[in-house]
Amino acid sequence: MSLNDMSNNLTDIITRDLDFDEDKKEIIAYAIETSLLAILGTLLLILFALIVGALKAALISAVSGVLLRRFSGGAHFDSPTKCLVIGAIIYSALGVLGQKLAEFNLVSDYMLWISLAIALGIVWILAPVDSENKPIHSKKLKRNLRGLSIGVVLITFVISILSSNSLLSISMSLGVFYQSLTLLPIFNRRGGG
Repeated sequence: MSLNDMSNNLTDIITRDLDFDEDKKEIIAYAIETSLLAILGTLLLILFALIVGALKAALISAVSGVLLRRFSGGAHFDSPTKCLVIGAIIYSALGVLGQKLAEFNLVSDYMLWISLAIALGIVWILAPVDSENKPIHSKKLKRNLRGLSIGVVLITFVISILSSNSLLSISMSLGVFYQSLTLLPIFNRRGGG
């Protein structure tokens, strides 16, 4: 049974005694499917990160990257399953990388700041990146999403300056830097916003 089928079945159960039209049922089914995907993605990330022994760093990278993605958009896979699996693998790998870089003190503050400056430049120029399935037509929405994306990068920059926890700074920076790379036209058919 696919997630779509599961969300439709749950919607039927939830709305059985309610007098909802098809539009309202579709909204509920979408919310259920989105929630199931988020839960499944989180569990998959936790599983992979536990396997490679980098749970904390992977979660930090994922939270910062996903927060940026929420506003910036970026590369899309052709199925949610691919997105979940590949995302869990990439963020687990970033967790391992962040953990090793922090453990062996291989990254200076300047390196973090340069990577975040590059991320800021990419976000400034390209965000938000929409998809063929969800194009962004409103100029005001594009401007707001770009501003929020820039804000996420700047907050990450401030945290990396103020934090004495190198694992936190490195993992956040890796998540934001990776997410900014997904905005590049090479990963998107439509290019930037």
